[in-house]
Amino acid sequence: MITGLRLAAPALLVAGCLLATASPAQAAGTGWSDEWDGAGRVTVSADRTHIEVCDLHGDNVGFRVEYATNNPFTKAIESLKAPWGKCASDRLWVSQVRVFKLCRGTDCKPSVWISRSPWL
Repeated sequence: MITGLRLAAPALLVAGCLLATASPAQAAGTGWSDEWDGAGRVTVSADRTHIEVCDLHGDNVGFRVEYATNNPFTKAIESLKAPWGKCASDRLWVSQVRVFKLCRGTDCKPSVWISRSPWL
C-alpha cells in the first residue's frame, strides 16, 4: 500500500500542478483574451456573458471569433466577425461562453477552453 502511494505521489503532484495552472489567456479577475500578433484580439468578460473581437489593423484580412456556450438548447458554434479596423461584440443573456478561438481569414488559433463542463 505504501509503495503504491510512493509511486503515485509524483504523478498526483504533476497532475495537481497542471490543473492549478491558469490558462495563459486569462488575467486574474478580468476575463479571458487571445490575440494575433497585435493585429487582432478577442476578449471574453469575467462573467463570460460578453465577447468582443477586434481587427486592429484594418488590412483587408478579417478577424472573427468562433465560440460555443453552455446553452443546453443549442449546441451551435457561433461566429462573430469584426469589421476591418473596428470591433464587434455580442452579449449573451441566457448562457455563458465555454470555448472560443480567434481566426484570421481561414486560419484559426487553438481553442481557449474556459469551461469543459456542459453546464458551467
